[in-house]
Amino acid sequence: MNKDIIRSGAVILAAGLSSRMGRCKALLDAGGTSALGRVSCSMRLCGVEDLVVVTGYHRDQVEKEAVKWGGKPVFNDSHEEGMFSSIRTGVAALSKDVEAFFLLPVDIPLVRKETCLALKGVFLENPEAAFVVPSFRNKKGHPPLIASRLVPEILEWSGDGGLRALLSHHEENSFVLETPDQGVTIEMDTPEDYENLYSLAKKREIPSKEESIAFFELCGTPSKVREHSEVVAKVAKKLADNLKGLFPMEPESLWTAALLHDMKRTEIDHAEEGAATLEKWGFAETADLVRFHMELPDDEPLLSGRSLLYLADKIVAGTEATGLDKRWRDVREKFSGNPAALKSACSRLQKAENIARAFEACTGKRLKEILTPSE
Repeated sequence: MNKDIIRSGAVILAAGLSSRMGRCKALLDAGGTSALGRVSCSMRLCGVEDLVVVTGYHRDQVEKEAVKWGGKPVFNDSHEEGMFSSIRTGVAALSKDVEAFFLLPVDIPLVRKETCLALKGVFLENPEAAFVVPSFRNKKGHPPLIASRLVPEILEWSGDGGLRALLSHHEENSFVLETPDQGVTIEMDTPEDYENLYSLAKKREIPSKEESIAFFELCGTPSKVREHSEVVAKVAKKLADNLKGLFPMEPESLWTAALLHDMKRTEIDHAEEGAATLEKWGFAETADLVRFHMELPDDEPLLSGRSLLYLADKIVAGTEATGLDKRWRDVREKFSGNPAALKSACSRLQKAENIARAFEACTGKRLKEILTPSE
């Protein structure tokens, strides 16, 4: 496949009764819009041209919502027979010129558009692929991206074992893409599931704790670096907590960026590499903080998120929050025979001192009052 794009489609399965949920899952709020709306937006933003929404139960409501978000509703008159009947209905409705299609149940609405773009990238690089499936922390999830050449086989399949059984015959031509996207494995079958999903949906602009761990695993971050980063994150959050009401950034956002600031520590330009990786997966706000933790712009405000992460990183040596006094002593000793390196290191520490003084003036507290050696 010698080209940069593929014509892709998507089949959204929204025909279920939602018996355990007790409400139509397609219409539930998934963080500012309906689950069906969120899924539809993700698909459109990753370049899906043919968006098929399979309806069944709650037909009128779901069809209206599908049209609202630019989908093509298709009714499965055999929806009582189960999910595979809906898969067949949706696949049969796809445009004939679609080269590959995503298959996604509407109750898995938090998949990132960046994940879908990455799946398409794998498909482009491997034209022999029968399907590509995303994984989160070694657990396979949704949506698979399936080659359209399998459509005739899907339509003729007896349904025994569902789509999983059919795809098992093509495992040798399949690919698994490991992602830091928890959304590929988060579904909502029960009210309790929905509460957890909704809580995550409200914070999708920053990596969750599980997604942060996934980034460490994907980047091969050494354990000592992870331990250092955990201490920096605690210090950064404590700084932000003490500025609450005076500082526009949520402490959790700063905590996450601080946790991930060194995730690419083994790379030469680890700040830029880390930021680029975060941007690739849709975390622009976190990426911005990580990008500047080594060197701040000259005009950076003293009490911005970037500045607080910068300060927290300078306060922590290894896994100990030593404060700046010890860092000054360490720097002078380390670079005593290298005037140029000493000047550069002292310049960075002076920036940290300026931020610390601004923090103390704003909060009325000394840094030593809010930090302990064990943090």
